[in-house]
Amino acid sequence: MIELFGRPNSSNSAKVFWLLDQIGQEYRLVPAGRGFGPVDTPEFLALNPCGKVPVLREGDAVIWESNTVLRYLARRFDAVSLLPSSAVGQAAVEGWMDWASITLTPPLTRLRKARSAGKTDDTDLPAVIAACTLLDRQLDGRDFIAGPSLTLADISAAPAVHRWFLLAGDKPALPRLVAYAERLGTFGGYVRHIRPLN
Repeated sequence: MIELFGRPNSSNSAKVFWLLDQIGQEYRLVPAGRGFGPVDTPEFLALNPCGKVPVLREGDAVIWESNTVLRYLARRFDAVSLLPSSAVGQAAVEGWMDWASITLTPPLTRLRKARSAGKTDDTDLPAVIAACTLLDRQLDGRDFIAGPSLTLADISAAPAVHRWFLLAGDKPALPRLVAYAERLGTFGGYVRHIRPLN
């Protein structure tokens, strides 16, 4: 049985919850992380030395870092529709996974934290707009980020896309991104795990 250490209000955990739903894989949730369970104990740090969720444990295998967990699960359960078997297909998906983690999510996270702390510093807003504008262009002629169907690229980017639409203030319209978010909303795992994120 897969054990997943995580929390429902963690965007990185939510991505893994969605994938597990998507592939129909049962798991046991071990509540961990801010407000749910300690991640600074020797026992948890033996699983993930970074002290963060999610962490997946299956038998002797312990996997951490959300995108690595997604890749592991897709390969472990042969979910080739979500992560192709070819090296070229995998690179197309994984490039966008890394882009979402490196380019899109960090400035958005900093901006959201600054605003929730009552700061008026929108230093990161241009980077967020640039990333979302690029994503809007990528969706020209595509239903999903890496092609015609849902892949790990979409699951990885989904929390940031969702939170883009929660941002107050003036933003570019980005109609393709709007339509894309609506398509993501047709997936039960997105509705259950991504949409409740604030």
